[in-house]
Amino acid sequence: MTAHMISWRQLLSVLCILGEGFAGTTLTCEDETSSGAVDASLLQMNLKLNSLPACRIWQHTYILNASCDHFGLGQAAGFLVSGASRSGTSFLTQLFQGLGMNVSHHSDAARGHDGAVSWVHGLHRSGCTVPSWHSPRFFSKAFLMLRDPLKQIPSRAESTDDFDWLEFARCAADFGPTTSATADDRLHLALKHYVLQNSFVEKYAEKSFWVEDVDAHHPATLDIIHAICEEFASSHAHCNDVKLRKLSGALPIDLEPGVQWPQLESIDRPFAAMAQILTRRHGKEVPVDDQLPETAWGFDCDFHNDLWSCALPPKAASLLDRNFSLEDMIRSKDTALCAKHLPPLNRSMVLSVSVARTGSETLSRMLATSGLHLHDHQCDAHTLLEHGAGHVIVSLRHPVSRIVSGMQWHTRLHNRSLSVKEVLIRSNISKAEIAAAGDGAEQRDTGTVSHGAYGLQKEVFSFDDFNHSYVDALRNTSDPNHRIALDVQYRPYSNSVFIPVVDFYIKGLTNEELNRVSFVCTCTLKEDMDRVSKKLNLNLDTEILTHESVSSSDDPEVQLQWLSQRNIDWIREIYAADEAFYLQHCGHCESAKQAA
Repeated sequence: MTAHMISWRQLLSVLCILGEGFAGTTLTCEDETSSGAVDASLLQMNLKLNSLPACRIWQHTYILNASCDHFGLGQAAGFLVSGASRSGTSFLTQLFQGLGMNVSHHSDAARGHDGAVSWVHGLHRSGCTVPSWHSPRFFSKAFLMLRDPLKQIPSRAESTDDFDWLEFARCAADFGPTTSATADDRLHLALKHYVLQNSFVEKYAEKSFWVEDVDAHHPATLDIIHAICEEFASSHAHCNDVKLRKLSGALPIDLEPGVQWPQLESIDRPFAAMAQILTRRHGKEVPVDDQLPETAWGFDCDFHNDLWSCALPPKAASLLDRNFSLEDMIRSKDTALCAKHLPPLNRSMVLSVSVARTGSETLSRMLATSGLHLHDHQCDAHTLLEHGAGHVIVSLRHPVSRIVSGMQWHTRLHNRSLSVKEVLIRSNISKAEIAAAGDGAEQRDTGTVSHGAYGLQKEVFSFDDFNHSYVDALRNTSDPNHRIALDVQYRPYSNSVFIPVVDFYIKGLTNEELNRVSFVCTCTLKEDMDRVSKKLNLNLDTEILTHESVSSSDDPEVQLQWLSQRNIDWIREIYAADEAFYLQHCGHCESAKQAA
């Protein structure tokens, strides 16, 4: 038989599960390792994982999987909750025991009859000595429990156990060359453990939940705990909601994070990105300020030399070393964030696409009378229409003008922030109030922004007039700040003036959707909006103007003060499609500029 042929034992297991689905067929399903009949309801059949690589996953677990011929000894029973070490396993064990269940922790002397909460049983490898009880009887189901990585990782780094957790974890997972000499070294090991352990358990777990959500009485999480109790508890257990809520509100873990994302990023950027991906994949958000551009690319895990190993895909790993590209930027900015944050929309709403530095804030305020003030630079026209908007307006401007206007805005904002802080310093205001004042100045007129990205940009690039350094660094891969510039530019809600119109804001529009899109030009914004207002029977106040500029970013002489000719040519090359589309709809703007 070849490796891909199904065994008689596997076939029998499948038939036992299907049971009465085969009309006229009578089966006697006996477990070859015991005298009792096989309980088909306990045979976990995950057909989406029924392939040779997936079976390799199951063979490193203590969970029964009949389709992979992975049975253990005796009849499988009970549940396993696993995840990374220091994720709240003692708390959850005590919760189940408080409900009257016979559940063991990995530090106990023996396996519980109903199930176990144990990180050490989450990843199995032949030859690794389990520093705990060992039972040849498999579990029938598994669940993944996670904890906030900013709390779990420092907890793992700072805590000691009765056994060498790292020696055991490294026996089955690929930590690479490591040392534990310093505090950062220990954080590094804990970060890798968080990614490696959780990424493996999620491959076979039925469901996942966060330990913080147990403590917070999150309904969906309590439903999972209640279902586990109902399915696996012995007869004397009490799976009632009142008792569950009473027991679940006493989580003895720190409320405040013990580490921040920038620190983890500085220790190991790829693993920090993978930890962020895991966090978001299981329903928790990473603050926009801290979200790394690599998180939009996912990560891959597999066994290498029989060790579980994880890494970013090659395109993500080399993201900051490549040439700047619109494709990389759009993917890395995680533009799906728009759909996640949209309020309910309906066909009566007329909304604008917030193309940065084209009068987008003016448009948003004009259209607020239609029922919603939306100003989100990561929302495209297709997303707004797909989610229910009746009509969408897109404002257009030359790409060079947009970028120069954005640079002017950054400089003005930076100088305003400095001025506010200088006044406060002279007034003996506290440092916290000074910081808050600076943040407030940056927040105005921006909608959602990435303060983390702008903070990094301020540290490296100056904001003086006639400064070309940021665009130089974006364009030139040999520039010493190229990686930093890409890191800043590719983060969500950072420097949105670089987001293209053709390749993002109007991409993917169907013919039907195009009929519900109007284009207006920044140079004739009031006149164009008067026309749109009449066409759509809107009663808009088109006298609203929020755009302010000391010197026109449309003026070629002004543009040369902010960008070198080489950078202007580069921008026109990168944004050639945008320039052509702009000229198609707003050619009169260029004609007027040349006439002036």
